[in-house]
Parts: sequence; structure tokens; C-alpha cells
Amino acid sequence: ARGGSVIQVARSTAEVQTVRRALVGRFILISTLVALAAAGLGWLIASRATAPLRRLTSVASGVATTDDASVDLHVDDADAARDDEIGQLAAGFRSMLQRLDASREQQHRLIHDAGHELRTPLTSLRMNVEMLERADHLPDEQRDEVLAAIRSELVELGDLFDEMIELATDQRDVDFHPVPVDLEDVVRSVAAKWKRRGDRPIVVDSTSAVVEGDVAMLERAVDNLVSNADKFSPTGTAVRIVARDGSVSVRDSGPGIPVADRSLVFERFHRSEATRSMPGSGLGLSIVAQIVEVHGGDVWASESPAGGADVGFRLPIT
Repeated sequence: ARGGSVIQVARSTAEVQTVRRALVGRFILISTLVALAAAGLGWLIASRATAPLRRLTSVASGVATTDDASVDLHVDDADAARDDEIGQLAAGFRSMLQRLDASREQQHRLIHDAGHELRTPLTSLRMNVEMLERADHLPDEQRDEVLAAIRSELVELGDLFDEMIELATDQRDVDFHPVPVDLEDVVRSVAAKWKRRGDRPIVVDSTSAVVEGDVAMLERAVDNLVSNADKFSPTGTAVRIVARDGSVSVRDSGPGIPVADRSLVFERFHRSEATRSMPGSGLGLSIVAQIVEVHGGDVWASESPAGGADVGFRLPIT
């Protein structure tokens, strides 16, 4: 404008401030709600993801407190079937508890069965010792019979204790270092030992077959089989060892094994009614089964061509 006139136009910012304050308040509210929702969702996801870990922790604490591994793990199939670390941990922990519970059950059964087996020789020993104590003037022949019975019971007790310790410690898996072994060499070595021990004929029918195994363990297995056959064979009859294609079969001419007992002879302390009065611990064949299991093989008990027992094992050949 001419003469220096000025026009000033102004408008209140109160409306803008009001809108801004409203937006800030809404942003704060929305951010708070989103943060709460995210926190809740994260907690839910984390809770579901770590639920198996909490169950495992609870069970582990319970086992440590009660020393009872038979508790229910409550790990469902979905948890055990997961491919991630949690699923693998859940499945592994469940398997570990099952094996631990089975091991404890086997130990309890071993102690119970061993106690039952120990009663007979201990009772016999006590009776024979009491007889010697009461009889001041026993005839020499009768005294020799009592002393022979005591020696026999002591040998049986010694064998029983040795086999119990071997089964209870069961270090075969730890000490197992397989090497190529020819089963023919193993059976001929065992046969030579038995020929030096007594007069019973030991017949070997074998061919070479190389397996991966431990020589001492395999010799122990074959020796136990021959010992079992020797115990049931009539005097003067031969024990036959047949080794072919990774299998070892020990055959005798004794009474044989009843069909009902053939699936049980490899269990600890198992004895049929006909053999309960015979010497032995009832552990020899169970040791054979354990050795063969470590070597990845299987055992059997059947009837031999001579009518007696045919007991043996089969191993994978290399």
C-alpha cells in the first residue's frame, strides 16, 4: 500500500495444539496397547514353547528327591515328535528314564533271585557243618563224604558270586573293543581246554567264519555252553560243537530242554523243575545271552539230532 500501510493477519493455534495433544494421547494409548498385546503374545508363545522344559525340570527334581525313575514324564507325542532341540531333549529324557527304571528293576530282580539261589547251598553248608560239630567220631568214609559235600557247595557258592558280580557290574558295553575273530579258533581253543580238564570227548565240527568281536568274551560264551552241555550229558557221551557261517551250536545227548522252557533258559536263575536239584548257579546261559547281545547276535535253544539239547548263538559275519 502507498504511504507504508501494513496488513497483519493472525489465527489462533489452539485448534492445532488440541489436535496434536489428541494425536499424542492416541499414539501413547495405541503404543501401550500394542506393547501389552505383544508382551502377552510373547509370554503365551514362550510358555507353550518352554512347557516341555518345565515338565522335564519338574520330573528331574522329583527323581532326584524320591529316587524313583518310574514316574510318568507326561511328554506327549507332539513334544516327542518335534524336530527341534526341545523335542530331542524330551524324547531322550523319556528314553533315559525308561532305561534307568528297567535297570533298577533288573537289579532288584537279580538281588531277589540271588537271595533265593543262595538259600540252598547255605542251608546245605550249615547242615553239614552242624553234623561235623555234633559227631565227634564219624567214620572216615562218612566224614570224607561230608567234607566233599562242603567243598562242592563252596565251589558252587564261589561260581555263583563270580557270576553275580559279572552280571551286576555288566561292563561289557564299556570294555567292548571288537576285532576280527575266527569262530573256528574260538571253539577249538575252548574244546582243547575241556579236553585237558576231564575225560569227556569233545567233538568239533567247524569251518572258518570271521566275525567282529572280543576273543575273551566269545570264549566265555562258548565255554558256558559246553559247561551246560557237560552238566546234563551222561557219563562217557560226547559233547559236539558245530561252528559254521557265524553260528556256534553245542549239542549233548542228555535229557534235552522241555519245549516250555526253551524260551526261558537264557533268563537269570531260570531252572526247570527237573534241574533244580543239580549243581549250578542258573546264570551261565544268561551270561551267554548278554555276550551275544553285545556282539549283535541272537541265541537259541532247541533239540539236538542225538535227542539232547542244542544250545547256541549266531553272529553276523564280516
